[in-house]
Amino acid sequence: MMRLRIYIDTSVIGGCLDKEFQNASMELIDKFKRGEAIAVISELTTLELKDAPQEVQDILREIPEENIEYVELTEEAVNLAGKYITERVIGGGKLVDAEHIAIATINRWMC
Repeated sequence: MMRLRIYIDTSVIGGCLDKEFQNASMELIDKFKRGEAIAVISELTTLELKDAPQEVQDILREIPEENIEYVELTEEAVNLAGKYITERVIGGGKLVDAEHIAIATINRWMC
């Protein structure tokens, strides 16, 4: 049976340490740890995590590598993110958010 592939960004990982989002975020991270789903992570997320507190970075390290898929920010995703902003689907100050959504959209992942 094919495992569900779910695109996550830093807010999901950081949500594990946020009282408001902790339960849902930890439940999802636990699914990745158990191999019930694949965490799809873009280069945007890995760049954002470099500046995150160590405890946030450690959450991602707890997921076995075989349960993580890394993806790149493609030119197609950059163009789509620009259209999201131009068409005011996403606010102009939210380029990285638009890029995350574009990556997930192009690849048809849950997010």
